[in-house]
Amino acid sequence: MSLRFQATLLPSVPLLKTVAELDPTNPFATPEYAEARTALGERPVVLALEEDGRIVVACLAFIQGRLFRRRLQISSLPVLPQRGVFWRGIWQFCRQRGIWFLQVDTYASLAADIPLLEGETSRRDRFEYVLDLESEALEIPSSNHRRNIKRAKRHGLTVRRSHNTTDCKQHAKLMDSSMQRRSARGEAVPAEQDTSIAEALLVTGAGELFQVVHEDKVVASMLVLRSTKGAYYHSAGTSPEGMEMGASPFLISEVAAILKNERARLFNLGGADPANPGLQRFKQGFGAQEVPLAAACFCPGSPIRRRVRHTLRLVRSLATMITA
Repeated sequence: MSLRFQATLLPSVPLLKTVAELDPTNPFATPEYAEARTALGERPVVLALEEDGRIVVACLAFIQGRLFRRRLQISSLPVLPQRGVFWRGIWQFCRQRGIWFLQVDTYASLAADIPLLEGETSRRDRFEYVLDLESEALEIPSSNHRRNIKRAKRHGLTVRRSHNTTDCKQHAKLMDSSMQRRSARGEAVPAEQDTSIAEALLVTGAGELFQVVHEDKVVASMLVLRSTKGAYYHSAGTSPEGMEMGASPFLISEVAAILKNERARLFNLGGADPANPGLQRFKQGFGAQEVPLAAACFCPGSPIRRRVRHTLRLVRSLATMITA
């Protein structure tokens, strides 16, 4: 197989549709997702491998920042038939475009094969948890989840769907509530939730809110990214009241049933840090398959430019210490 690397800045809609068709279960490969990231001020790039003028594998990447602070992020690394061609192409693209920092993520990836490359600055192992919606029945192995779901039904909880950006404030509020509980357990969490990402995903149709309602009050909320055959648990939050009523397991089970009815094949429950075994057990409790993945960051500039950048960082750090 003779493959050629191709990077396309500001890709056309037909090209974006081709990327989505190559990976229909991946919500990070849709035109709507590219549109949402563009609305946030980022520039989309299609990174592809071609054979005889036909794209055989592709993914979206996004350029952030300008001039000497340009970054390139790959959100979802595809399965590569010839990884050498792909990585050489990315390296050349980064150097031609003045990309100082390359971030390789594996959200909704089926596998992660990130080689050891020159200029690597960090690497971490990660795991995601995926529900196969094509199985005949959605079995929930966790007895605790089953009890919570029954409790939620006894309380009369219902699920509503929304693309309305006004519902993002309630979503962020519930996320803050969940973050506070995690912080109390000693976990590092964001100080404040940014609604602009959720709003962009809703406006473009890349995402959808599923919210649990009890007596006209939202007690749990989940933002789900969508593609033609897949979905991804982007973010969620639950109030203390919702926790007592089993709203969180109820919401996941209801969303899985809805997606299955709409003929989705995969529902990715997102990742869990190996340092958080409780979250891993929670997601596995729905019968999700654990997918081992990785993420890595690189500085693709020449060795001289990397040393210059390192020196500038040291100077800025010392200046901050002196003025503090």
